[in-house]
Amino acid sequence: MRQLYSKSWFIGAIATGLMSTLATSVQAQDIFDNRAVQFPEDTIVEFEFLQSHGSYQAALGVRNETTGEETILFQEVKPYDAFGTNQPIQTSPGQNDLGTQADFVGTVEGGTISNQFNEFMFKANNRYVFFLESVSPTGQTRRRIVSTQNLAQFNGRLDGGRKGNITGSRVSWEDGGRVEVGNDDDFDDFVIEAGGYLIDLNCPPIR
Repeated sequence: MRQLYSKSWFIGAIATGLMSTLATSVQAQDIFDNRAVQFPEDTIVEFEFLQSHGSYQAALGVRNETTGEETILFQEVKPYDAFGTNQPIQTSPGQNDLGTQADFVGTVEGGTISNQFNEFMFKANNRYVFFLESVSPTGQTRRRIVSTQNLAQFNGRLDGGRKGNITGSRVSWEDGGRVEVGNDDDFDDFVIEAGGYLIDLNCPPIR
């Protein structure tokens, strides 16, 4: 098998016959938090979109601070599931509504996001941050925040497997709120999970 990358962190533990799941923990040099995202070797991380809650249309991506290159991981194609349907929306400022249908919910099933999963290869010793861009339905208000601010919460670990209702590391965003209400600190405006299980791509094929 041709070697691809040294490490891969995946949401699920099931892999093909060319891969094996390891119990190896995150190395001390690995960083995956509000400070930055950085690995000592080329590393693939798989991401899963869970839900968004908010009236703005958002895109979440990764910025390589070393090179300046930016990559979008998840892009909303409309602000929320019920957008344009005239359905009444139950709002709950200040309350985390993850897992519910309240407060301008956006889901894959409802057509707000087209892809539930994506993966990204972090280059060795390059420093990265996540960013969230959002625009109001009228297009008049635009925001951009990054994960080094206190508007992104990291919970769990890339090597954490599944603990409680979190697989790997959950990153929950507060986008700053609507202009009229301000920042409501609900941290459910855009929620993803990363990693969970280490897949070794250097192992020999299973015969």
